[in-house]
Amino acid sequence: MTVIAFRVSRTQSLLAFGETAGKVLYGLNPLFYGLFDSGVIHRDVRQLMIAVIGLGFGTGINGILQWVGTSARLKQQVYVGFEFSRQIALMMSEIETLDHHEDPVLLDKLQSFRSWSGGVGGALNALLNMVNSVAWSATTLIVALSADWRLIILALLGIPRLLLVPVTQRWNKIAEETGSPFRRLADQLVDLTRDRDAGAESRVFALRTLLMQRISSSSRRAQRPDQDRNTKTAMLELGNGLFFFGGAAAIIGWMVHDAIGGTVAVSALTIAVTSMGSLQEISSGLVSTARWLGQESRSATRFVWLRDYAATIHARHTGHRRPPARLDNGIRLEHVSYRYNGADSDALCDVDLDLPAGTVVAVVGENGAGKSTLVKLLTGMYQPTGGRVLIDDVDLAEIDLDAWRARTSAAFQDHANLEFLAGEAIGLGDLDHIEDEPEINRALADGAASDVLTALPQRLQTQLGTTWPDGVNLSGGQWQRLAIARGMMRRQPLLLALDEPTSALDAATEHALFDRYATAARDAGRSGGVTVLVTHRFSTVAAADTVLVLAEGRIVEQGTHRQLMAAGGAYAELYEIQARGYR
Repeated sequence: MTVIAFRVSRTQSLLAFGETAGKVLYGLNPLFYGLFDSGVIHRDVRQLMIAVIGLGFGTGINGILQWVGTSARLKQQVYVGFEFSRQIALMMSEIETLDHHEDPVLLDKLQSFRSWSGGVGGALNALLNMVNSVAWSATTLIVALSADWRLIILALLGIPRLLLVPVTQRWNKIAEETGSPFRRLADQLVDLTRDRDAGAESRVFALRTLLMQRISSSSRRAQRPDQDRNTKTAMLELGNGLFFFGGAAAIIGWMVHDAIGGTVAVSALTIAVTSMGSLQEISSGLVSTARWLGQESRSATRFVWLRDYAATIHARHTGHRRPPARLDNGIRLEHVSYRYNGADSDALCDVDLDLPAGTVVAVVGENGAGKSTLVKLLTGMYQPTGGRVLIDDVDLAEIDLDAWRARTSAAFQDHANLEFLAGEAIGLGDLDHIEDEPEINRALADGAASDVLTALPQRLQTQLGTTWPDGVNLSGGQWQRLAIARGMMRRQPLLLALDEPTSALDAATEHALFDRYATAARDAGRSGGVTVLVTHRFSTVAAADTVLVLAEGRIVEQGTHRQLMAAGGAYAELYEIQARGYR
């Protein structure tokens, strides 16, 4: 961690080490106090001059070095903290799948890392504290021992405090890990109070009091381990303080007795008295340094854990083959199952399925049937827990996922509201054409979203989102249609996945849009592309080549709309139920 700190800013790192020289000078102060008292008593001008110059020079230089070093430390801590945040963001974004977003263990680890990331950002700070403590402690001990051998006993009284550091470190670790789930809950609840959409519901349903109670409750539960740790640490510190100062009083009393008897010089007694606080601070400084190092070590351990976690995911995706230029056979699922982390049953169970090249496939079923899970598996966002997905008879696990996704496109129900310029928000669907207005307009037309553009004051140059200067607000349906247009940017993808992209639109509009999708899909079909449309509305899928009916993670029916209606099974029954609702 410290190596990274030097790499981030070598100049600030070197300036920060200037504090060490100041600490050495500060540790000499008891010696100069002793010389001053001796000079006064013996009227020795030379000793007085040395003492005054030493104190003035040491205090001045120490002050300057402290100011320079502290400024450098603060800057460096910001630089290093930002660097580690950047690395964490990069690490998480490079994970090939989305499984980690639903892993509570990983989410708690991330929460701990965010809450205590100062330990990593302060890696150089911890090293400086250690170096400064050692330099200052060594100077203080040398000065003390030069005055009287009994002061070594005073220094040794701090050893029990050091021996108890592993105990307090264990308490710190337990407090951090026990409180993390509740900190994560509190953060999510606070985010709800800032979210515009959640704010509408919280006001309609008068949820403010409930949210405040939940935030307070989770915050208290997050803080309780810290409070318990702090109470135990405070009691331990009190015991250590009584032990140290009780012993110190006995030793100083012993030296005062000898000074009255004339066997100890006044200068030695002065050094002893002025060193007492410094000797006590030696153990305090070493304990603080140990705590800093412990915090850094725990944060570093979490960072390494995250890095190893990411590496483990990377190791599962070693595919290097390129996807085909066009699909000849299509996509096939062989005994594919998928179970979410911690779930008791499979979301998809032993699915066998052929998606022929150039076809439009509609997937219908009730909530929780496994429709979205199927899309995530086809796009490689999830890795099957059983079976395999074949792309023209090649296992998707053998294909480079970045290359596969470069040949796919998608629009999702849970789409991102990208608050960029309107043209950028659409063009991001194909980065090679992010500023290509003809292509962006073509995607808008294919996604039946051209009328959204006409409603924008500066058309493609309109800033989206009212949180930005001159930003324009969009309705849920308008955001969704821009997301659909974004999904239409890539021409002739091998897989076009439309996962309930029109959920915010009415059935008639969805039906009209699906006709447009089908036309676009026929164009994609020239490259053998497969279009998968997931929907709740059965009335929109008549134009599909194949309709799949999912229930409880299994395909219960498959065929064309006419075939399934003629069969009179689950599809026909659900179709009639929905049709009666519209009548």
